[in-house]
Amino acid sequence: MILKDAIDEWLYDLELKSVSKETIRAYKNNLKIFNDFINDKKEVEYINVSDIKSYIKTNKDRGLKTKTINSYISSLRNFFNYCIEECIYNKQNPCYSIKLLKATDTKSIEVFTREEMKLITEYNKLSKDYISFRNHIIACFLLETGIRNHELVNLKHSDFVNDYILLKVTKNSKPRIVPISKLLQKKLNKYERIKKYYFDKLKKSDKIDDNYFLSRTGKKLHQANIGQIVDKICKECGIPMYKAYPHNFRHTFAVNMLKNTGDIYTVSKLLGHQQVGITEIYLQGIKNDDILSMVNGKGILENL
Repeated sequence: MILKDAIDEWLYDLELKSVSKETIRAYKNNLKIFNDFINDKKEVEYINVSDIKSYIKTNKDRGLKTKTINSYISSLRNFFNYCIEECIYNKQNPCYSIKLLKATDTKSIEVFTREEMKLITEYNKLSKDYISFRNHIIACFLLETGIRNHELVNLKHSDFVNDYILLKVTKNSKPRIVPISKLLQKKLNKYERIKKYYFDKLKKSDKIDDNYFLSRTGKKLHQANIGQIVDKICKECGIPMYKAYPHNFRHTFAVNMLKNTGDIYTVSKLLGHQQVGITEIYLQGIKNDDILSMVNGKGILENL
């Protein structure tokens, strides 16, 4: 079987197994790059360890981050496991002799500062224009809930239940709840009024999508749209552009919730992490001054 057909078959098999859309998307992107490198007309059975090593070296020479290259290796391992199970590949998995690269490009997490968060939450907050206020709400929503980009764009009206949100489209396909603070609820109420007025005026209220956040034409927003909104907000607020990406709102939420609660287990649940070890990464964002502030007044002798 040629490589391209084998990849398509595996991706289809993942869909049948109800693997999350985000995971399938990542596999698809990673394998497309490998497919282009190898030549999609090549038979899978003729791919060997040398091909994999050459592919990894090429990506290292391109200057890709270690994390990215390791994701390529993991995707290939899983793909060849499938090929072996389906008798498409009759040799040992060629990726088993390829070790994951040791991370050398890790850096501490640099989240939004308190001053930057204030700038973001003040952005367009008094606007009555639908698009402008929608952008304000999206920024506040990301900062207050810590949800992922793809979770945000897939939110439906029915996901809002009293004082919490039931997230159904998640990275691991496991639903989770996220609380809605009273201040955020107040902002959402205003957003609903402005949105209704805007689409009523266009006489399109009965034609808009059921998604909570909509484009100016009433269609579902895409992840790229959220990236553009974040870029615009950070640029106009004078925030460094290396911080201008949607996931940094999630980083900021995690670090501040850890500082505010000191409870890594609760924060792990809010973020939807399957292992607390993943949440521990965000401890890197807590500085020495934060630690002193967190323990101030909580000493053993002071509380006897």
